[in-house]
Parts: sequence; C-alpha cells; structure tokens
Amino acid sequence: MPVSRRRFLGGGLAAAAVAVTGTPLLAGCASDKKGTAAANLAVKLPTYTRYGEIKPDLPGTDVVLDGFLKYPANPIKAISEAPGDGKPITFLTNIPGAIPPSVDKNQFWQKLNERLGSELQISMASNDEYKDKFATRIAGGDLPDIINIPVDTVQIPGLVKAKCMDLTEQLSGDAVSKYPFLANIPTEYWKGCVFNGAIYGVPVPRGMSRTSLPLYRADLLAAKGIKDPAPKTFQEFFDLAKELTAAKQNKWAWTRVPLSTIRQMLSIPNVWKEDGGKFTSMYEHEAQLDALEAGRKMVAAGVVNPDAFNDKASARKQWFNGGIAAFDYDSFVAWNQYYSDNTAGPAFSVNMLDVPGFDGGAGAPWMGAALNNVTSFSKNSKHSADTLLKIANWMAAPFGTEEYLFRKYGIAGRHYTLQGTDPVPTKVGVVETGIGVQYISDSALALYWAGKPDVPQNQHTIQTKVAPRLTYDASYGLYSDTQSKKQTQLSKTMLDLENQIVQGKKPVSDWTAAVQTWRSSGGDTMRTELEQAHTEAAGK
Repeated sequence: MPVSRRRFLGGGLAAAAVAVTGTPLLAGCASDKKGTAAANLAVKLPTYTRYGEIKPDLPGTDVVLDGFLKYPANPIKAISEAPGDGKPITFLTNIPGAIPPSVDKNQFWQKLNERLGSELQISMASNDEYKDKFATRIAGGDLPDIINIPVDTVQIPGLVKAKCMDLTEQLSGDAVSKYPFLANIPTEYWKGCVFNGAIYGVPVPRGMSRTSLPLYRADLLAAKGIKDPAPKTFQEFFDLAKELTAAKQNKWAWTRVPLSTIRQMLSIPNVWKEDGGKFTSMYEHEAQLDALEAGRKMVAAGVVNPDAFNDKASARKQWFNGGIAAFDYDSFVAWNQYYSDNTAGPAFSVNMLDVPGFDGGAGAPWMGAALNNVTSFSKNSKHSADTLLKIANWMAAPFGTEEYLFRKYGIAGRHYTLQGTDPVPTKVGVVETGIGVQYISDSALALYWAGKPDVPQNQHTIQTKVAPRLTYDASYGLYSDTQSKKQTQLSKTMLDLENQIVQGKKPVSDWTAAVQTWRSSGGDTMRTELEQAHTEAAGK
C-alpha cells in the first residue's frame, strides 16, 4: 500500500493535544475551515533557485535525480560562517537505524557542534518508539527548538498554529534567497509545509528517491543465468518468481507479496486520483479484485517467504541482504541502504525492475511521497527564526559541497577512508554519523554510491525510463480533516483484510463489502473534503 512508513501518529497524539489545550488540535482554526485551501494556495511559495556550482555526471530533470559517478575531488566550501548563535539548540527526531553513541562518546557529533557554532542537543527514538515519544512531548508541553513532524501526524494545521513559528516572512517568495540551500529545494516540496495560509516549516524532500519498484539481487539472478530480467506481463513476472524459489532450501523469490507492483501493473491510482474535480480512492478501483487474486496466487504458489506476514520490515531487509529472498519492493533510498548493510561481499549487486502492464504494455508506477517530514520551530524557542533557518540551510547543502561530505560521511580517517575521491564509510562512521540530522533538512538525494559507478548509472537509467509514466497522489497539498483523523485506522483495516485475502483466509469478494464500509466510515467524507479543497484551490 502506498502509505508512508511513518503513518503512525494516530489517537495518541490527538489525545495528547487534548491534554495540553483541553481541545482537539484543530479547534483553534476550526471556524476558518472554509477557504483554507484557497488561503494556502494564495501563499507565495519560496522561489526556487537551483544551486549551479556542482555539475552532475548524469544530469537529472525536474523528476529524475542528478547522478554522480564519483565524489568531486575538490568539494566546494559553500558556507563560510557557523550558522549557530553559540547557545544550545534542542531537536526531537526519530532514528531509522541503531541509536548512536551519546555526544560524549561520538566524535562526529562533537565535530558537528563545533561546525554549527551551537551545541545540538538531540532527543531521539527509534522509528517504532517515536510516536510515543512525540506524543509525550506534545502532551507535556515540552517542545524542543526544532521538531521533526511526520507528514501523517493528526491535525497538523492546529498543531503548528498553536505551537510553531510562522515562517512566511522569512521564506515566502524571494525572501528565501537569504538561505540559498533552502532555496535550492524545488517549489513542489514546499506545498506540504503550508497550513492555515502560512508557511510553518521546512521540507525534508524525498519524491523520486522514495519511488518504489521491485529491487532484485542481480548477483543471485546471474547465478541462475538470468541477466537483465524484463517481464512483459504479470504471468512472466509470476513465472520469474517461481524460477527463483527453492523452498526446500529456504529460498524464496519475494520478501513480501508484491501487491503494490501488481496494482501498478493494473494502473490502480496512487492513493487518490482526481478527474474533473472528482476524487477516487485506490480502494475503489475496479481492478483491485484482479490485483488481490494475483497476489493470492503468488502466495499459494509459495514464491513469498511464509514469514512475510509475521516479521517486521527489518527482517525483510535481512532476508534480501542474506540471499533468502531475491526480490523486495522498496525505494531508491533503500537501494543505497542495502549496499550500506551488505554482508554478502563484493559480488553483492542490486538492480530494479520496470513495471509492465498486467497483460502487456507499460504499467503506471507511483511517484514516491514528496516529503519525509516537515521540520518546524517551536514558538517558545529562545532562538530567532533566522538562527534556526540558518541551521536548516546548513543541513541542506547539496552533494558536492564540503558541508555535505562532512554531514553524510563525517571525519576522514575515522568515519570514512578515501578510495580515489570517493568516501567509503567505516563501521565506526556508519554508527556515529547516524544521529538523525537529515531530518532537520536535506537536499534532494543524489544518485551515488562510493566506489560503485554502476549503481548511479543503473538508478538513473530506471528513473529516466519510468519518469514519463509516474502517477501522483492527487491529495498532496490538500487537507482533509477526516483523513487526518481516520486514515491511519481505516488503512489498517483495509490492510488487515488484504493480508487475509492473499493468504487465502478470506475470499477476494470480501473486498467489495469492505470498500463500502470504508466509504461509510469516513472515506466518502474524505473525498468530499478533498474535492472541496481542490475546488477552492482551483478558484483562488
């Protein structure tokens, strides 16, 4: 399902907000719902000014990411002054990997503080624990200076209006030019930072880097004599999976049921589709029954690891890296992460499939979610908005700069070694640099892997191929109060049924009744609110 892996801040955060304010998060702007979409669209977004000092080896487009075959030999020192104000700055964030060593035992963190000119005090939690930590901090009124707000947080407009700085004056239009690396973030990403007719945060952009397609272990396929697989139909896709499965040897084709890929084969919408002002949910698409039946067939044929329904995503990644499964549905970010986590040795190789049409032709891949999170600043911070924006600007310095090299790789000799001009992370480097600063702000992902130019070449090739066919979530940049409150639970209900169906525990026909329940439980209200927001925006 095209649901963010951070779509988890549900009732806990809403309850926490009631505890703090005595009212739901959105109560402060509930009386002004009418016209909100038009007010948001009336905001002049930050003027996009591309930073042109770094020339990619593989030029991108407004969709395809820039690619680099090696790190520039002489990285540009792009920022001359430390952005901090000399006082400690607090930050709350999730950490996708292992919790790193504390600052007193972490040379990267210590050097970062020195470079920033302020001590960065980070309160961190794992992805699984972040929702509880975030809700607790909101409920206690104990907000840090810089807040990582997941895009699926319940009722963001009320939260940011009550608790966060309005940054419109500093960022709108050409004002953003004071922060050149925030200005280097394309305009599209800023739409997700506008609430209540104002800019309330800085985007952490993802988009194409989060677009997911079937990743495969090219080395495992090559060992079976399969090079550059390109199935042209679902049946060929299914046959390939059967060829790569040897259950008696604990080898399966897939880490999980590739339902998202099958849905893309059938041109099912990416969350919401808009046509003539009318919105349709992916759940309602007529091809859903075909997709579920195809997924059920794959499970019944034994091509999916049978533990797929019981284990967490971390286990899935271990199966792929360990060669227990040859295929995984994941993103360009994950593609790089697999190389980082590689335990299979130098032969390890990953590539990605295009999506064919179910019965031939071309499929319709889904564009990845635009944002990882929105970074907002507490109204109660003792730091100026300018200082906090300078910190964010420093964090957004792009690939090819000296700041990026340090931020991503750390200190030469300790955190990475040079292979030619490429920084190759050490084990210490992987552990110590993982402190979550990419969630303060970030530049767009560069297609690159140290010492392996074939990785960005393969990534750039597949991005260029699928870019013209990408389908987008029509609800991006629009706000539905009902979707904010109910989407998490309703999505879980549909996902639970989906899992029951593909395992053969419930019939495919149960989906039709579930869609009617989804509609009456909030789906139709979401649709109405999104259509109203779309109409208001169109008539601004």
